[in-house]
Amino acid sequence: GKPFGLPSRYAAFANSIMMISSAYQETHRASVGHPHSPVLSTALAIGEERGSNGRDFIAAVVGGYEAFVRMAASMNPSALHRGIQTTGAFAPFGAAAVTARLMGLDRDQTRHALNHAANFGGAALVEAHGATPYYAVHLGPNTMKGIYAAELAAAGVPGSDTILEGGGTSAKGFLDAYADEYDTGLIENGMGGLLGIQDTGFSFHSVASYSRTTIDALLWLIKEHELTIDTVAAIEVKLTEALFNFVNDRAQFSSDGDRQAHYFIPLHMALTMVHGWVDSAMLNDETFADPVIQDLIEKVTVSCDPSLDADFAKSKSITAAIVEVMTSDGRKLTRRQDVWHGDPADPPTWQEIEQKFRRIAGRVIGDSAAEQAVAMVLDLDKADDVRPLGRLIRKG
Repeated sequence: GKPFGLPSRYAAFANSIMMISSAYQETHRASVGHPHSPVLSTALAIGEERGSNGRDFIAAVVGGYEAFVRMAASMNPSALHRGIQTTGAFAPFGAAAVTARLMGLDRDQTRHALNHAANFGGAALVEAHGATPYYAVHLGPNTMKGIYAAELAAAGVPGSDTILEGGGTSAKGFLDAYADEYDTGLIENGMGGLLGIQDTGFSFHSVASYSRTTIDALLWLIKEHELTIDTVAAIEVKLTEALFNFVNDRAQFSSDGDRQAHYFIPLHMALTMVHGWVDSAMLNDETFADPVIQDLIEKVTVSCDPSLDADFAKSKSITAAIVEVMTSDGRKLTRRQDVWHGDPADPPTWQEIEQKFRRIAGRVIGDSAAEQAVAMVLDLDKADDVRPLGRLIRKG
């Protein structure tokens, strides 16, 4: 929504950080990551700078998702357990694949671009979330690294073909360096089948990815048992151990206003009871001060249930959750939710996606520009040049 442009690498730097900073994040369930941030920020920047056509733009985005998702899914949840922040660590793969496609690199050059991306990857730690308030600055430099990786390959600089598995000059490559367990079959197999972008879910609540399933579980209990604010005595939310350790106290306590509110599960449960959803416009000091919201927050506890982790091999859902509601008349109501509405296993309608975009984008670029953007995206495969889309987003 800002009326100026930057060189592509700096535009990708800034936009990747802004994209990941919004809690309306796409999430790939098995990889436990948000590929849209490095992939789309790079595609928009490189595509606009080079005047790419719509078909090449789409192909680059699909390829970027594929590179990110295959690598991240092959190494998680092990990498996450080791303290590696998924989206930042694997951002260079997605950005390199996008840039290679839009620069027109050949097969060998693209291979070397991805080799360089592996060499540059991994540099993101979960512990960085301990900053208060937390800003996802790691996405910017790691997205830029992917662009550099493709530029190096284009200039003829080779990468190591054993960078993933090791064995060239070291017994350990990227896989062993950043994960105790990994599955190379998820990198190599299934090409041409279900694409990573098709297996990535949308978010319809302004919350961290682990809280979407908790909201949907509570919504189900509200509808099924006709719950009201007055009939709820207590709510317990149970997360996977991997995610509970990842989010730590941020899921249970919040003292930093709206910047940390999208992590704060008790607030999400309270807003769901009152409004039936969580929108970014609700995350403000006025909401926190509402006595009804505060009373509901006090009724919510958050814990972990290791049995949810044990099912990961089957569900591929590190965001699986259990919500238990104790009612004022002594009943205990339970709902387990493995996926959220918006995940490919519970897909949204196209109308829901459009409505979400119009609501959120309209606040920044205006309703008219948001409507034009929808029309452009629907006809993107026919576009001779993607630059008008970039100009529209900037000017609003």
